[in-house]
Amino acid sequence: MTTSENTMIDEDLRKLSNAGLDRTLDGLESDIWRRLSVRSRTRAAARKRVSLQSVLMLVGLVGSVAGGINAARLAPAAHGRAVLAFGSDLAPSSLLLGKDP
Repeated sequence: MTTSENTMIDEDLRKLSNAGLDRTLDGLESDIWRRLSVRSRTRAAARKRVSLQSVLMLVGLVGSVAGGINAARLAPAAHGRAVLAFGSDLAPSSLLLGKDP
């Protein structure tokens, strides 16, 4: 830094120190404690909300899995390639021969 820059910074610092405070600092500590308590309450509420959302997501996941397992148990078993085997009701050869399914 050059001397002209140092002089400008020193001059600005002098102006700041000579200018008075724009407000009193009497209530600063109480204001800080009030803001901290508000933040603390907000964070506690957020933690509860996230916990509730997690429980609801878990209940939804377990319900979906249980429903899927139940639906899979109730579904008829797949026949694999037997559907297309000769003589099967839905086989193209059976349908072409005029057999009704």
